[in-house]
Amino acid sequence: MLFLSKSSGIMRYLAILFITLLIYPADLSGQAREDTSLQTGVLSLRIKSITFVKDNEYFNPIAASKFKLVSSLPGFVDKSAWNEGYTLIGYFVQPELVYSPSSRVTLRAGTYLLKYSGKDKFSKVLPVFSATLKLTGKTTLTMGTLSGSDSHKLYDPNYDSERLYRAYNEEGFQITGNYEHILNDTYLSWENFIFEGDSTREIINFGESFRYTSPTVAGFLHFEVPVQLQFKHFGGQINNYPQHMETYFNLTAGLGVNIDIAQKRYGEAGMEYLQFMNDEFPGKPPSGITNGHASWFRFHYTFKGLYIGAAYWKAHNFFAPNGNSIYGSVVNNTSDYVISDREIITNTVYLTLFPVKYLEFFIGMETYYDVPIKNLDYAITLHMNFDKLIRLATLKH
Repeated sequence: MLFLSKSSGIMRYLAILFITLLIYPADLSGQAREDTSLQTGVLSLRIKSITFVKDNEYFNPIAASKFKLVSSLPGFVDKSAWNEGYTLIGYFVQPELVYSPSSRVTLRAGTYLLKYSGKDKFSKVLPVFSATLKLTGKTTLTMGTLSGSDSHKLYDPNYDSERLYRAYNEEGFQITGNYEHILNDTYLSWENFIFEGDSTREIINFGESFRYTSPTVAGFLHFEVPVQLQFKHFGGQINNYPQHMETYFNLTAGLGVNIDIAQKRYGEAGMEYLQFMNDEFPGKPPSGITNGHASWFRFHYTFKGLYIGAAYWKAHNFFAPNGNSIYGSVVNNTSDYVISDREIITNTVYLTLFPVKYLEFFIGMETYYDVPIKNLDYAITLHMNFDKLIRLATLKH
């Protein structure tokens, strides 16, 4: 791939890592998703829908002494606000016809429709088509429309969890599997395709989400080793876009430990340390930041449908183009100002009700306390996730 060729020794190392991880693939299923295994020759209807409300109450001001301008901002730009609050409210529905002509092949075809409340028309109406091939008994390859952005299980600073509502579908290819102690998801997706002479840039995402979970130690303890990487490439050789190509790289790795309380009778508690690294090639980003890093200490407790978490985030020149911008030093890849050092304390409470195979009702609240400026932001989420497979007919071969 073009953007891989622009790196140096670290990129060769990551290519070797990617190939190694592919040897041990495992499935990363999404939340509240029904078992959609099919019998050969059966035509089914799958209805996937999420109705959502996401209220982001962000009032994070810029401390004048803490940010730097890369270039002069226009006079009409308000420098007093950085992350501004907004609310997403609406739904998407994705009906699909699903058919398996053989035990190794599954075809899906349908339509994705996204509508925000208060709008007369759908914001997105997209065709959906995918072909899934079972490479081995534990490994699958999907090409076309992928299984949903939540399936990657990427961390929020790298990959905004809100994409579940506003950018659910991706298109490209995805390799998953199903092994006992290893979770793995490798994908390549196109955000923007270009023809010769187009005035926009080609946008490509490549990602790898890997997690090793150890066997239980002493009957109650297990360890986890997550590794996640992403490339986001803005480029194209046949377009007429005036700016140079950019490739953003993010790598995350860490170690977690989880404790089963009375054999999970009273839930599970744990902690996790994660180190983030970001870089940009060829080293000429609009923000002026070429590389950075961050540390994330996370504590959590789960009991049935309840999740309680607390975390401490400390970053220097951190930027992930697909991540939740509240963690970043740069608001987006075209920002004219950056806040180099970030320090945030977060608290999280999630509650999942009616967790059956095809339905979940989710309530969540997250708080973000900016330590240097003593400012508290918060977000409240409500959604109903429906995913049902309905058998229609048996087709003769």
